[in-house]
Amino acid sequence: MPNFKFNSDFVPVPKDFIEHIMPSSNASYVMVYLYIMFLACNGYSASTDEIAKKLGLIESDVINAIKYWNDKGIFSGTGDTIIVKKSVDEEISDDVSKKPVDEVTRIAEGDPKLADMFRLAQKVLGKTLSNKEIETLYWFYDQLGFSTDLIIMLVEQCVIKNIRNINYIEKVAITWHENNITTMAEAKAYTDKQKAESNYTSTLRKLFGIDDRNLSKTESLYIDTWRDELKMSVDMVGLAYDYCSIAIGKLSFPYINTILKRWAEQGITTVPEAERDHEQHKQDMSSSDDEMTATENISEIEARFMSAYDNNE
Repeated sequence: MPNFKFNSDFVPVPKDFIEHIMPSSNASYVMVYLYIMFLACNGYSASTDEIAKKLGLIESDVINAIKYWNDKGIFSGTGDTIIVKKSVDEEISDDVSKKPVDEVTRIAEGDPKLADMFRLAQKVLGKTLSNKEIETLYWFYDQLGFSTDLIIMLVEQCVIKNIRNINYIEKVAITWHENNITTMAEAKAYTDKQKAESNYTSTLRKLFGIDDRNLSKTESLYIDTWRDELKMSVDMVGLAYDYCSIAIGKLSFPYINTILKRWAEQGITTVPEAERDHEQHKQDMSSSDDEMTATENISEIEARFMSAYDNNE
């Protein structure tokens, strides 16, 4: 059972969290953050299951929230002890060597491109740059090898998400660097792909009626498989969901997966093709089943049809 620790006798919420982090974060994650702040400030312990029950959430939401705040550098540790940081602006890595602000300022004075970059970054962020922000932005240029234009694009992409925290921006920069992004064209392709993936997932969540909670790891894996491996469009997944609902009356990721896998194996990639396949299966089963009666209704036919998909899994 994790222990939550914080050296304070009140519940502090950093203003940077309220202004820049909270607006773009999942509401249930914010609930978990605030409750853990309360636990930490009072020296209380609680399991993820207990926190979930207290907040009216499922335990996976609490676990995902803790991971989310860890990834943002606001929590640290995932074992028996979770440390809540005093500020969301603390360093996210101690091993990163950055030039001091005085040296960076001196370098920028002799380099018009760098000076312009800092001015633009300040304008995009809508605030005067702190020493840490100046040092970090220069680190992108000096150590990661980003051009000044790419750095501005990076900052703009974060601000579009309503996130201006330099720790978050730094994590995005490191991710770009790890993905060998060195040009604005590569960055645009990468962000467009991320946006498309996010839209794909959010559209399916709304279709499935589960946009009020976070996906489980297994659910996310299914959706990633449909998009990336089976190359199924949202419309194809939607059609499979319709057939699933008709057959068993509820959402079932494994059931939908069975249908989509079969279509992929048969090279069926469009809705008209899938609908024709669906009708052909119903006709084949109707003509081959000696026990089929005239009184059997369409829902029974659909259920039998979907059973055939299960047998092919």
